[in-house]
Amino acid sequence: MSIEVQNLTKRFGTTAALENINLSVKKGELIALLGPSGSGKTTLLRILAGLETHDTGSVFVDGADSTKAPVRNRQTGFVFQHYALFRHMNVFDNIAFGLKVRPFWKRPKSAEIEEKVNRLLELVQLGGFGKRLPAQLSGGQRQRVALARALAIDPKLLLLDEPFGALDARVRKDLRRWVRELHNQLHITTVFVTHDQDEALEIADRVVVMRNAHIEQIGTPQEVYDHPSSPFVAQFLGTVSEMNVENGVAYVRPHHVELLTERNGEPTVEMIIRQIHAAGPVARVDLERADTGEKIESSLTRQKLDQLQLENGQRVFAKIRESSVFPK
Repeated sequence: MSIEVQNLTKRFGTTAALENINLSVKKGELIALLGPSGSGKTTLLRILAGLETHDTGSVFVDGADSTKAPVRNRQTGFVFQHYALFRHMNVFDNIAFGLKVRPFWKRPKSAEIEEKVNRLLELVQLGGFGKRLPAQLSGGQRQRVALARALAIDPKLLLLDEPFGALDARVRKDLRRWVRELHNQLHITTVFVTHDQDEALEIADRVVVMRNAHIEQIGTPQEVYDHPSSPFVAQFLGTVSEMNVENGVAYVRPHHVELLTERNGEPTVEMIIRQIHAAGPVARVDLERADTGEKIESSLTRQKLDQLQLENGQRVFAKIRESSVFPK
C-alpha cells in the first residue's frame, strides 16, 4: 500500500496541529515520524488511520482518495503505546478478536482462526503463550501480542504510535530490532511515531523530522543525521556542539572532532580539556575553546584515549573534520 499526503492541514481551534504537510510513503516502506511533543506526528498518524479528520488537503491510498473511507474498510493495523489488550481475554483471544468480530459472511472458520493465531504466536516468538492472560506477560511480551493482533487482520498498512515508549531501555532496544527484522520478513507498509531519535535512526527506511506542525526534513537515517537541513534537525538528532565561525554557526558531531597534542601544521582550534568520561568503549571529552570559552565535545575510542594520554586541564588542538554551517 502506498500513501500520498498532499497539502494536509489540521487545526484544533486556533492551534495548528499540521500545516501544509506533503509526504509520500512507498509500498513496503518503513517510515518514522520523529519529533518533540506537539510537533504533529501523532495527529498525522491518526489521520492516516481514519481516527481523525483533516481540515484541508488530501490523503491518497494506492491512488484513491481515502477521506471518506470508513476505518473498518481501511485494512489498517494500529498498535498503541500502552498495548490496549483486553485484560479478561487470554493471549489467543486477544489476537483472534479482530477476526471473530467480522460479519459472519467474512469471518474465517474456527479452524482457520486457530491456525492463523498459532502461526502469529510463532511469528512474534510467543509460541505456547496462547492461554496466558496479559497480566502474566512482561511489557515486551504484551507489546508483541498487540502487534500480532494488528497483523491478524492482514493489514496493508501498519501504524505504530510510540510502540516502545512504555518499556524500559533494554527491552525497548531488543524489541525495535525485532520489529525491523519482522518488517524485513513481511514488507508491510509501516508508519511509526516516536520521539526517540535512536529508535528512528536504527529501524526506519526514511525519517520524517517534524516540528511545530511542519515537516523539517525527510531523508534516510544517514541523510538526516549527517546532512541536517536546519539547526533544529542538527540539535534534535544526536549530540552536537555549536561553534561560532566567520559565516555563521557550525554544528559539529563529537566523532568529527579529532584531538591532537600538537598542531602539526593542520588547521585546528586550541582547546582545554575540562572533563574526560572514560566509561564504556567510547570515551567522551568535554572541551572548552581557549579563545572564546565555547563548550565542545569530542568522542574517541578508549584505545585512542590511551595513546594520547590526555588529562583534565591539558591544552590540545581540535581538528574539525566535518560540520554543518547555518547563518546566525
